[in-house]
Amino acid sequence: MQTKRLRQIPTPALYSLLVLILPLVVAGLQVTMADQPLVRTESIQLNVGDSLVIRSDHLTIQQVFVEGNLSAAQLTKPNQFPADNFAIQATSSGDYEVKAVFSQATDYNVNLFVEQGGTDAVQNSTSYYISGGTFELDVSAYFNPKPVNTVTLPPSISPWDSFVDWIGSFGQAFPLWVKALYFLLGVQFLAVGGLWIRRETVSREGTAQRLDRGDKAYLWLDIMYKFLLASFVAIVAIMGGELVLLFVLRFMFLISLNLLSLWDLFVVGFAAGAVIIAYLIRFTLEKAFDLKPVEIE
Repeated sequence: MQTKRLRQIPTPALYSLLVLILPLVVAGLQVTMADQPLVRTESIQLNVGDSLVIRSDHLTIQQVFVEGNLSAAQLTKPNQFPADNFAIQATSSGDYEVKAVFSQATDYNVNLFVEQGGTDAVQNSTSYYISGGTFELDVSAYFNPKPVNTVTLPPSISPWDSFVDWIGSFGQAFPLWVKALYFLLGVQFLAVGGLWIRRETVSREGTAQRLDRGDKAYLWLDIMYKFLLASFVAIVAIMGGELVLLFVLRFMFLISLNLLSLWDLFVVGFAAGAVIIAYLIRFTLEKAFDLKPVEIE
């Protein structure tokens, strides 16, 4: 059998054919891409009773497609298209797919936002600018069940609650080591002072120097004064040592450290004020009722 040989196309002719076809192919691709609309997708969470609103500043809405439980939805649709506004509101929870197609030869703006039910509040606002042509907006909207309004009880206005809150806020101004110092010294003075007053009460029973309630109250106040004075001295000593150490590290070893803060000065001022108040009360009782500490008599 004889086979026919295909005639080969000359190379210059092939190049010429490609030069003629390529511009046509590129032009066809540009036309095809120009006909395809620009597409944007959004996902939005709403509550039942809210409205999903799509709005344009011109009559550019050409088509609207909605998918979902339309029997539980209320559509605010225009009388005719093209239009500039479209809204959907659901009366029960569910998913909805909303597709809107816009088209105009000149530039236009598109806004997507949510209006809260029963109010004029606007949330989830998104804007688009299109220089011209076709634009497609695909929105996946989920309407959540309407939140239940819980009845909030008014805050307590009891003076005791206010006092407790004030004590808690006031205690936050003191560092932990100051609280521990007051606690340990307070327990020590309370235990030792209580044993001392009990011993003096027993030893003076049946004598002319028997301790009555006024004497016991004065002795407890004296113990309180000594406790506050000892706490103040301890705080000043600890902070003074800290201050000396910081000065040494900063000016001799060139270590950058902060000196005492206003917080520490507040602690010192509070301790000094407590000592002064306790001393004034003790001095007033001593002069007014002629009370004396036991060790002086």
